[in-house]
Amino acid sequence: MNIQRTSFLLLTLLALGANAGAVLPPLPSATNGDGIVANNGMKHLSIDFDESSVTVHAATTMVTMMSGEGVDYTPDQFDVIENQYFNSQYGWNFDNIVVLPEDSAIWIRRMDQTTPAGATLRVYEGGMGMGMANWTMQPLYLNDGDRWMWDGDMQHDMYVADMPGEYSMTYEVYLGDPTTGEALASYGSATTTIGWTVPVPEPGTAALLVLGIAGGIAVMRSRASCW
Repeated sequence: MNIQRTSFLLLTLLALGANAGAVLPPLPSATNGDGIVANNGMKHLSIDFDESSVTVHAATTMVTMMSGEGVDYTPDQFDVIENQYFNSQYGWNFDNIVVLPEDSAIWIRRMDQTTPAGATLRVYEGGMGMGMANWTMQPLYLNDGDRWMWDGDMQHDMYVADMPGEYSMTYEVYLGDPTTGEALASYGSATTTIGWTVPVPEPGTAALLVLGIAGGIAVMRSRASCW
């Protein structure tokens, strides 16, 4: 385990030990789970429309999920990330000022998903990072072909996995009828694939850290009881 990752795990565990109450999930920019500060931040999936076709530019196509092990998240809709791995860094947004044709909307459709054997990847409806308490966390894109109409505001959805390994999701972004979602054949669409990694825990080092921190917390509590 490298020093940065060890330090990140140590700080995370210390924070958990210090604050046992329910907390809001981290902002999307802070859901990077590899402990490397340079990999924090929002990862935009920038959509554009040039009057004939939709395009998508991804700032990156691979991020690391963080662990929700042992954390009580609030409000209640965030129960789905407790004791799971999650990330919300990816965010749909417009690359420029875009004017869509009349009676049209941007739709996002799941085309394909890959997961480790026996694993599950779920997507939950989010929104803008500063309004996380209002995220619905309703399930999205449960099956290939499922689609969702985007309203044009920045959209960070929550991606949740249950096992270590590599995950990916491929989307088609297209111009469609705002009521039915049917694609408007006269306009081109775009596809993009985004991915996540959930590192395999390193039990030896992690166990030592947990034991050390648990011992430290016990000592502090013991001293506090004597004051």
